[in-house]
Amino acid sequence: MKRFFITAILAATGALISCQKDEVSKKEEKETKLTEIKNLDVTTSKKWTYFSFEKGTVVQVTNPKEGTDWDIAFFEYYVKTNGGESGKGKAEVVLVENKEFDAVKEAPTTEYVKDTQGTMSYGNYPNLVSKEDTFSALMSGGFETKTGFVSLSPSNLGTWPSVYAPTKRVYVIKTANGNFAKIQVTDFYNDKAKAGYLTFRYVTSQDGKF
Repeated sequence: MKRFFITAILAATGALISCQKDEVSKKEEKETKLTEIKNLDVTTSKKWTYFSFEKGTVVQVTNPKEGTDWDIAFFEYYVKTNGGESGKGKAEVVLVENKEFDAVKEAPTTEYVKDTQGTMSYGNYPNLVSKEDTFSALMSGGFETKTGFVSLSPSNLGTWPSVYAPTKRVYVIKTANGNFAKIQVTDFYNDKAKAGYLTFRYVTSQDGKF
């Protein structure tokens, strides 16, 4: 009887330890990691630069409208996401207003916006050119933009930060595979004060908890 009692206690203790390990493991899976990308050249060859949040790097994409190996793309001050008119992924984006990056702890449940077809105007101000393409109208920059990640202001010409001023707005993006990422662009210039080089930070999450 005594031996049975000791065996039962050991079995219960083992089960408890195993359960605690499972809980720790699940907690570790939910832990989020901050990633910062510095001086990403978005002017390269005058084409879209595709980026994967999961891989944490630029990816080469042969068929962006069909593939799901990218989440977000940049072209100068324009942005597209892998969803809507831009791709077959589940991507869409929402602007989180009046919150600092670290204060965004959970992805919003509504007001996400998908990419649409539109006219892009780009180039060196004031010599801009236009073309039709798909992009995120919400996140893309523009003249005195109310929602974009960078604001163009000709009145700043010749003074820091010159024409392009990052708004440092915070966005939550549903990724191509349906996960979440919160992102903030913090700079539009490289170390030599040349425009078109993004510095941004992001955190990914499977359940929308940051």
